[in-house]
Amino acid sequence: MKFLKSFNKYKESIVIDLQLQTLDLMESLNIWHDALLDSISATELSLFDDTDQENNPIGSQLKEDETYYKNQLDLDSLSNDSKLINSLKKIGLKKSEVQNTEDIQTFINKPCKFMFIYDEKSNELENPLYVIMQIFNDTINKWDNIKLYKVNGEVKKFYDKLSSKTIKITDGEVNYIYTTSNGNDWELQNLQIVNDTYLRFFRNEEFEKLLSDLRNESKGVKITII
Repeated sequence: MKFLKSFNKYKESIVIDLQLQTLDLMESLNIWHDALLDSISATELSLFDDTDQENNPIGSQLKEDETYYKNQLDLDSLSNDSKLINSLKKIGLKKSEVQNTEDIQTFINKPCKFMFIYDEKSNELENPLYVIMQIFNDTINKWDNIKLYKVNGEVKKFYDKLSSKTIKITDGEVNYIYTTSNGNDWELQNLQIVNDTYLRFFRNEEFEKLLSDLRNESKGVKITII
């Protein structure tokens, strides 16, 4: 599956001919962190930079206590730090709770933790202004440094990219469209063509078995991962 890993890094969708390739479904569905950040047109900012207070108020504020914060650069610790909460409050911002992809089913290829930063007057149903993210580095078996990004797109796209997928199964001249919002359950979207092979609902292990069976039956089926 090395081909799929490298190709999926650059393509939003891939086509797999089941006659030519075996399919590890979950591996093929993996996304990279760059794609996740691209979904919200994220711009990386410095955590400690007082040269552009207008565009990076967080970096300007944290720069005042850079030495202190550099000792708190685990996102879970930073989130619970009262000094951070007060620092954000001074510039009219507030934070969300930390979310860890290891706690939920997602398609991210490496675990990550993220915390959104909002205008203090907004609620968490509104779009955040910034996101602070930390990615697990499996090469050295530890979390990488925290990074700060400005959010320039809709956060819904961030969550959709993280946990939603669409697969098109082309069997002959018929396309069967399946979607998942959690990686565990797949639902057929074009219900008018449901049949004994292409059921309305599949659990993930059932869906993988379906694809394996289609390949073994030499039906010339193609899969498009969107």
